[in-house]
Amino acid sequence: MSYNDCLQDVPDIFENEIGEALAMRTESLGMIRELGPPDLCHIVKIHSSNRTEPDIGSYHHVLGVDTSSSASLAAYINSLQYSLNDKPGWFGPGNNWKIASGTYCTYNAFSKLDLRVQIKIPGGVDAYAINVQGERQDVTEELWTECHVSGILRAILYSDPAEYSVTGLRRLTLAANMREEARVIEALMEQFWHGWRLGSNAETQVASHSRNYLVDGLMAYFAGQGRYNDCAGEILSPLAYAPLGGRQQQADSRSSLDFKGIDPNVAALLAEAYMGGDQEVQGVRVMHQALKAKPSCYPMLYTQAEFLRLKKQHKAACKIALMAVKYAPSEFHAWAKLTEVYIDDNDFQNALLTLNTCPMYTYVDRDYPRVPTPRRINYPVKSEVLEEYNLGDNFTNGNYGSVPMNPRPSADSDAPGAAEEQTQNETSFILRLAAPTLKGTFAHAYKLLSNIVSTIGWDELLQLRSTVFVMEEEYRNSVGPSVAIDDEEDEDDHIPLSALKERRDTVGEDQNPEVMASEVQTPGLNSNGSAIEAADSAKGEETKVDEAKVDEAEVDLAGQDEPKDEKQEPEPKEEKQETNPDQDTSEMDVSESEKKASQVSQPKGKKKNKKSRNKKSKDTLKAQEASKPAIADAETLSDKPPAQDEAEDLQPAETASDTAADVQTMRGVQTNGDLAKDTSIAVLGNKMEDVSLADDDSAAPEPTTVNISGEPIEQTKSDESAEQAKSDDLPEQNVADDSIEQVAAPQVAARETKSASPEKNQTDQLEVQPESKLANNQDVRKRLCERWLDNLIMILFDDLRTYTNWRTKMHNLRATGQQVVYQFTQAEWEALGDLALRLHRPSEAREAYECALRIRFSAKAWLRLLELHTGKYAAVQAEEVKRNDSVAPPPPLASTDSLMMALDAAVWLAVYNDRWYNNMAYPNPLCNLIIKLVNIHGLSKVHNSLVSMNLKPAVFNMVKGHLEIAEKFEVTGTKW
Repeated sequence: MSYNDCLQDVPDIFENEIGEALAMRTESLGMIRELGPPDLCHIVKIHSSNRTEPDIGSYHHVLGVDTSSSASLAAYINSLQYSLNDKPGWFGPGNNWKIASGTYCTYNAFSKLDLRVQIKIPGGVDAYAINVQGERQDVTEELWTECHVSGILRAILYSDPAEYSVTGLRRLTLAANMREEARVIEALMEQFWHGWRLGSNAETQVASHSRNYLVDGLMAYFAGQGRYNDCAGEILSPLAYAPLGGRQQQADSRSSLDFKGIDPNVAALLAEAYMGGDQEVQGVRVMHQALKAKPSCYPMLYTQAEFLRLKKQHKAACKIALMAVKYAPSEFHAWAKLTEVYIDDNDFQNALLTLNTCPMYTYVDRDYPRVPTPRRINYPVKSEVLEEYNLGDNFTNGNYGSVPMNPRPSADSDAPGAAEEQTQNETSFILRLAAPTLKGTFAHAYKLLSNIVSTIGWDELLQLRSTVFVMEEEYRNSVGPSVAIDDEEDEDDHIPLSALKERRDTVGEDQNPEVMASEVQTPGLNSNGSAIEAADSAKGEETKVDEAKVDEAEVDLAGQDEPKDEKQEPEPKEEKQETNPDQDTSEMDVSESEKKASQVSQPKGKKKNKKSRNKKSKDTLKAQEASKPAIADAETLSDKPPAQDEAEDLQPAETASDTAADVQTMRGVQTNGDLAKDTSIAVLGNKMEDVSLADDDSAAPEPTTVNISGEPIEQTKSDESAEQAKSDDLPEQNVADDSIEQVAAPQVAARETKSASPEKNQTDQLEVQPESKLANNQDVRKRLCERWLDNLIMILFDDLRTYTNWRTKMHNLRATGQQVVYQFTQAEWEALGDLALRLHRPSEAREAYECALRIRFSAKAWLRLLELHTGKYAAVQAEEVKRNDSVAPPPPLASTDSLMMALDAAVWLAVYNDRWYNNMAYPNPLCNLIIKLVNIHGLSKVHNSLVSMNLKPAVFNMVKGHLEIAEKFEVTGTKW
């Protein structure tokens, strides 16, 4: 239905009450977080002849308008007067509606103010600002400059309809010629040093001079046209070599590489621009200067690591990326770059560990306008040429290229109806995949994970996951069967497994001794179950007891019967410093027989920590009598004095082989009386001789700690806690199993050769169990997998399962000669195409998008096909052909066939953009891809090919406008 109160070529959203859109925008100012919503243009229409007609209020959103002054905004509102429907009626003029007043609202992202220009026709112009509290303020020249830059950045960063779509949004060209572009560049340079106030994207935690929205918009503007040299020479070079925060230098000093006043953050952008413009020598020189000025500059290290990665210098890139992680451990980009380097170097174990360590940020969506429910919305058709291009009705839910509400009927009788297709979409599992909903750091992490899978496969990923991460069954076995597992996400999730065990052993005994019964130490046994030796502390120390069941004579006898010919020297601190703190973690698990022997009650005393597990009591065996049972002896024991604890801290942990033999020895003590007691003392003497404390390095090689690069590092006692805190930040080599076996094997062999006990055969038989148990203890160096990474792996599994079902169904349908296109709806074909691209299979993605277009028009499918024909996925296509011989190689990008298919997609997208008020010639995704065609084929060939398509003049001019942008700004390829 046509209304005379509507605009001709602008979307019109009508209000129920005049001014309600302005009131809601004022209320929502406090909810704006980033660059702000698009500009709002509100107009009031009156009927000039019939004064009884009520006034009408309507509005629309705008991007790309010059917001540098109130005059430019008033001129835009005045231009809408000529857009009213002025078709003549039967008698006289057909439209008597006029614009009486208007208000243009634009958000200042620097000062967090909403600048508004209110005009009256005829009348004056009133400019003012509204703060978050709704108070009115005066407008200064500085506020207008900030407002201009905010509008420029919104126009650039919101230019992609696939990423940002608002109901009733109109896009206009930001800079149509070099003169307008110069004004844009001047405004950006003036506010460059204040860009950090705008914030940063979802993958950056702290905004800086090189990581903020202003830099993102600036680089995106020049990168779309491939004009890196212009960006480096006209903007970044004056800023990088100017005094920090000062004005730009003259043209003669821009290329001066001897200037010492260089900003390393801006120099990182300058080096990136030079390398993008094929001036790598200049870029390397800038990196050298910047790193000399500030070696710890994270943006420069990031740029250097990316440069080395592209040059296939993976080892050097890994070192630089590690330095970037060291200087910016909280930045996601540094960890992601390190993961990419590991993937390119085929070091997938470290890649997965690094990915697990990446800091993840909560995604903050872009600012969308809050508007009231409209009375009606008018979408006028701008040109009659659109009748030949059935695009369907527009979407209003913010989705780009969704199923049109009025689809084109298909000539095929097998095509499902609109209602049937809508029902199928509501129950489709393909449309409910979680991967398309990932945003920010989670989307980037999924991309890295899919890169790993595309290289090594799903089975290898699962095997790698079980190698580097603690599986659920391993975790439950490691913490003990009687301890509840906390599966909820809390503050303890970042604590390593060894620290959790230590805290459980420290706190558990006082809080609930009955629950921790399996972990309570048996009297005469340490935490590993081995017999406690009687002569390992200083002579003359008194032993404290909890219950007076052992008399003083027994205590004195225990002190006199100490073997005097066997002395143990304290281990030097230097050797203790290099002891691996994770070694004793491998000896925590005991066999079933040891657990039964340890199920004895212990009197309450001092709380024992993990370090006291390997300590030996002074009077344990001497205080036992053959006539007393083991439990009676247990009640007579006590904790050691603090002085003894300090002396025994220097002793090394016993291996698991001592554990089983000493358990059996203690059983002999408890059952065979004095003879068993003497035998056990003899065995203990032999055991003490076998334990080498220090002087012989060949007896028991000490384990070494390995850093992320695989190099051994020294570890001091004071650094143990620091290393444990850092273990969640940097991935380590998975060398736990080898180090354990290397330490255990020599000690077992030494005991087998030196042991002269009568129970040698029994001891050797029992030593087999702990050795096999050590080999099965795989979680010593393993990490706990982050929950978000575990969720991403499950999302990837859903994608792979859906992809496998799709390809199996396609194979069966083609084998039986059935129809393929209508087995899925158009929305499902688009989702399958996106799925294939996520899994690095562009050939199958192209097939899915073509099937979607066979059903009806799809802007999303056309855009993806245009990207495939312009080389955006060229590297992925080459890898797919190399990986799978059955995949046919795509047509060369320089071929005429590829050019014609690309132009066909460009024509459809140009018509679509014009239909839905996207008049922004640049920047937008369509213009960027057309410029790539010019870079590949040359402007002359592209123009002639477009002429040969015999398009209508209106359609030809739509596409030609993008070619004129390429010619005006002299992009690569315009000269030939």
